[in-house]
Amino acid sequence: MKLFVRRLQTDWASWLAVAFIALLPFARLSEIPLSVFAVSLAFLARSAENRAQIRSASLFVLPLFLCFWIPVFLSCFDSMDPQRSWMHCLVSLRFLAAALAMSVLLSAPSARERVLRWTAYLLLFWAADAFIQLFLGHDLFGIAMHPDRLNALFIKKYQFFGPTLAMLSPLVLEHARRQWRPWAWAFSFALILGAVMISGMRAGWLTMVLVLATYMALMMKRENRELRRTIFTIPALAVIVLAVSYFSSPLFQQRIDITHAFMSGSEMSLDASSMERVPIFKTALKMYSEHPVNGVGIRAFPKAYMVYAAPDDVHIRKSGGVSGATHAHNILLEVMADTGTIGLLGLLAILAFLVYHRKQTTPAERQDAFPFALALALILFPLNSHFAIYGTYTSSLIWFLVGLWGASLRIERRK
Repeated sequence: MKLFVRRLQTDWASWLAVAFIALLPFARLSEIPLSVFAVSLAFLARSAENRAQIRSASLFVLPLFLCFWIPVFLSCFDSMDPQRSWMHCLVSLRFLAAALAMSVLLSAPSARERVLRWTAYLLLFWAADAFIQLFLGHDLFGIAMHPDRLNALFIKKYQFFGPTLAMLSPLVLEHARRQWRPWAWAFSFALILGAVMISGMRAGWLTMVLVLATYMALMMKRENRELRRTIFTIPALAVIVLAVSYFSSPLFQQRIDITHAFMSGSEMSLDASSMERVPIFKTALKMYSEHPVNGVGIRAFPKAYMVYAAPDDVHIRKSGGVSGATHAHNILLEVMADTGTIGLLGLLAILAFLVYHRKQTTPAERQDAFPFALALALILFPLNSHFAIYGTYTSSLIWFLVGLWGASLRIERRK
């Protein structure tokens, strides 16, 4: 018992990070681990050694956060929903505190390895549970499949399952590449790919294409020569998984048929294949044209939508005139609508900083940070459909990964 308590005292931050992933399917419970990290920063700062580590971590985390937060702050002054904007602006500060605390608490390589290992087990369980739900109609815990999407453990957030699994897949695949045999890596990829495909979310499908392309390129490097034999198994596995998914999942078949509408090129077919998002895109662009400097205000999109949407907007009509779209469904359009040109400049500043930052890091640091950096790139890939980037779910994921990325750096050693 004493050994267990001692291990818990030293490893609690790793388990808290794993708990964040484990709680993602359950409403907003994942905010609890992130909030604990944020609160712990004040206790960490009482130590001179920790303060030095916090200052070191801030060289990476703080510029990223300011590029995100300053446009958010400036958008609040003439927001179309000022109360919601200012509240979001203030509570966003917890992301900075959480990321800095994670950068310190998870700085030991063994801590991040533990996070990767147990996250890999957890995400593979999600994928296996999804197939059980597909074939039995309910998962291992008796959760019934949602009529509109395969949801696995994501009971109320059913549409989040596929994209979340796809976006976090680098944490599984990188752990498998480092620690497991090549066949286990291929099996893990096939299992996650299949689960993402049968989930019926095309944002997840595109994300898995990006993951596949990334790892195909990585396997050409010398250090990955043991995995090269899987280059020929990946296409075969992908074909098998796609075939099984197509014939096993009517939802998958339906999404494939809808996607074919892109081929005709008409606006009506484009709207149908994009799940009626064309009116949302047009309305977001109209918001930007009317508020080009700092947007309509952070998280004010729902209120602004009722003002700028077309009179016969399909989303307002479906709600009986009560509400419309809640976000722009694309990162660039959401930034443009909510925070305007200032927000776009913030995105460019983030890209410029990351290019500069890469030149300052060692190959070992880049390898250590790779799964977290790739997961962030998948979340923010601009040519995809997105959940609300400024929403709590996606923002929490982003800053959780930034915290792990920051923990991978050893900036103080290069001073």
